Amino acid sequence: MQLPDEVKEKILQFVNKYPVPKTTNVEDSQVWTHRLCEQLKFSFPSVGYGHKSAGPGRPHSSDVFCMASPFIGWDIIFQSGSPSAELNLNAESIDLGGQIFEQVTAYDHVGGGDTPPPPPSGGTIEEKLDRIISLLTTYHNEEMDAITAPRITRIG
Repeated sequence: MQLPDEVKEKILQFVNKYPVPKTTNVEDSQVWTHRLCEQLKFSFPSVGYGHKSAGPGRPHSSDVFCMASPFIGWDIIFQSGSPSAELNLNAESIDLGGQIFEQVTAYDHVGGGDTPPPPPSGGTIEEKLDRIISLLTTYHNEEMDAITAPRITRIG
């Protein structure tokens, strides 16, 4: 499955602000891809975009973003982690069975709108628990929205 046009447009907006890293430091590509995943989850909350890793204890991908259901991804950086890295918006989806879907926090890197919540600090145990419950409630609501959202099927 090809990437939908609206996703390609959002990726291009992201790349205009944050160019594909052209470096031998793979961690730079992993961070860039993670931020792209956060942007896509923010921009398309009902789809369920996230990041992936190859297995337990393995690092996040440096070139693939994915969706949870079906668990497929798109390898959108040719030669990730190299000075020759290039964006690939014509990637076909790949089956990620056997790998791990990693949730990300929805964040608007392109527009700077929604900021991630600060980590809990100080305060009483009750304040910390209230914060954790609030985060879990938000996560639950986002997942329920994604599960119950109408499915869009594209042919061609």
